[in-house]
Amino acid sequence: MASISYNRVILVGRLTRDPEVRYTASGTQVSSFTLAVDRPVAGSDTQNTDFIPIVTFGKLAEFVSTYLTKGRLVLVEGSLRIRKWQNQLGETRRITEVWADTVRFMETKKAVEAMTNNITETEITDVFDQTTAEETPPEDLFDSFDEPSESDEPPF
Repeated sequence: MASISYNRVILVGRLTRDPEVRYTASGTQVSSFTLAVDRPVAGSDTQNTDFIPIVTFGKLAEFVSTYLTKGRLVLVEGSLRIRKWQNQLGETRRITEVWADTVRFMETKKAVEAMTNNITETEITDVFDQTTAEETPPEDLFDSFDEPSESDEPPF
């Protein structure tokens, strides 16, 4: 019997620092960065922030190192990986990270320019409010989803 599994991660968040660039022994570029992703706390109006390590390879790594900077809002798609290695003391270490295969900007060029030119929050909001009808999601987009439960626990 074949097992069924699916490993797909989609995150939206902001870079906590500029991407770090390194190269594999074969010369492939690897760019890494950390994504700050907010999640709501059940039964509260507050949010917690998770800091998720993201790794990109090849052409995507070149794109990331060229165009992404600290504070940029991006969407990342990829798969969850758990890397294991032994340190110099022989202890096994692990890191959970997302190996991205897609990275997309989630802000308009105007909004990014506004932030880099220290324009006020009101002016930035005005930039985001200037969307076309095609950019506005349909009103019934979330009608088919169930209401969230009061618990953070999975339903299984």
